[in-house]
Amino acid sequence: MTIAADLHIHSALSPCASLEMSPAAIVSRAREEGLDLIAVTDHNSVENGFFAAEAGARIGLRVLFGMEAQTREDVHVLCYFAERLQAERFHARVYPLLPDVANNPDYFGDQVVVDAEDNIVRREDKLLLNALDISVPELVELVRRHGGLAVPAHVEAPPYGLLVNLGMAPPELEGAPLEISSACPREQALRAFPALARHPLLRNSDAHFLRDIGQARTVFSAPEPTPAALLAAAREGRFRAECPADHG
Repeated sequence: MTIAADLHIHSALSPCASLEMSPAAIVSRAREEGLDLIAVTDHNSVENGFFAAEAGARIGLRVLFGMEAQTREDVHVLCYFAERLQAERFHARVYPLLPDVANNPDYFGDQVVVDAEDNIVRREDKLLLNALDISVPELVELVRRHGGLAVPAHVEAPPYGLLVNLGMAPPELEGAPLEISSACPREQALRAFPALARHPLLRNSDAHFLRDIGQARTVFSAPEPTPAALLAAAREGRFRAECPADHG
């Protein structure tokens, strides 16, 4: 099975994303872009992913439950789960690790949970753009214990890239898939960080606006669209990353 995936998309729950990024709008745009699989990965929250999965099921688009977690070291890590219960339990563990700092919508932007019919369910009052009180190794282990897959995001890019902040991938991530930015050509990333050659390098859009969804993607050859199957495909080289930055 060939699976065209964009596994780094922000919804209106992320204060840095446009309010047009409702779950229903995201899955509709993803289908228009020919994607088979997406993940909604809001900052330190999974809630809008539940509604995206509901909307996606109606049109035959698979949605992984995701989060872009920010660690104590200010490293962004994408966390993926196949099952809603896994994601719910993971979220219940990490949300208390978020500082009790109120969001200022006028400064940071709105943080809204939106259902599959585009209704605003609630507003998240705690600022999601903050570091959780958990280290990279601790987070990776927590994701694994909940049956998920952890992939550090835009590892070569400041200010939240793994290699920028730590200078290396910790032993817990040896040989694991890493994401490089859609704006960074692969060869440029390898020149800056030669150690990346030891890892499968995935690409995603990191979309904050509807027009960006699918503009970078990873196409996997896998039997099913689950984190375990995608991990196996990545490690065995059964994927190709597609991004306009690689061609000009």
